[in-house]
Amino acid sequence: MAPSTLNQHRSVAALHHVPTKFPFVLFDDVESDDLPKFKSIVARIVVKFPRRHDSQHFILQDITGSKIEAISYRDNVQRFVTLLQQGSTYTLYGVAFYVSWGPYLFRNFGHRLELTLATRTVVEPFHLPIQFPPYPKHLMPFHEVLQQPHKRFIDVIGIVIHLASLEHIGGRPYREAILMDSRWDIIVVGIWPELLQRNAFTVGVS
Repeated sequence: MAPSTLNQHRSVAALHHVPTKFPFVLFDDVESDDLPKFKSIVARIVVKFPRRHDSQHFILQDITGSKIEAISYRDNVQRFVTLLQQGSTYTLYGVAFYVSWGPYLFRNFGHRLELTLATRTVVEPFHLPIQFPPYPKHLMPFHEVLQQPHKRFIDVIGIVIHLASLEHIGGRPYREAILMDSRWDIIVVGIWPELLQRNAFTVGVS
């Protein structure tokens, strides 16, 4: 299907012919012993983190619900800040998969892979009516949450058994919810300003 509104979204590096030599893969199908290698993916931008000096971090999810951390560096940072919007789905040709042996900054996805958004990476909006899973593939049991480092980015699922009243801490709105999982373990989730507004309806009807 030929895209009709994509050309204005491409950067100079993406004006070349779409690189069909990079095969499409799902995140969990990438073999760590065959890396680094360039591939093509279809993914949704789940999280777009604030820029960190000369790098920009994203969390991507594929159509199976599997996630991966994507990073752009140096001269490519501003390009992908402009091209990739949180909540949108894209076809990305020529992303570089790597095995990361460094400390995990944000994620716990059940694998050690990450990908780089490179100069040769071509980005196109994805418009086909493919349904993405409503929740991620790798969910952490509550009893493992307390073992994670501070500010680790994880995914959990549970039933809301208590929703506390709205508070103001340091002039900022704050609310806590208590969740219970299938093992009857519970955790307390704190919600801050913009996330509180974004998820207020979802929490209220859960």
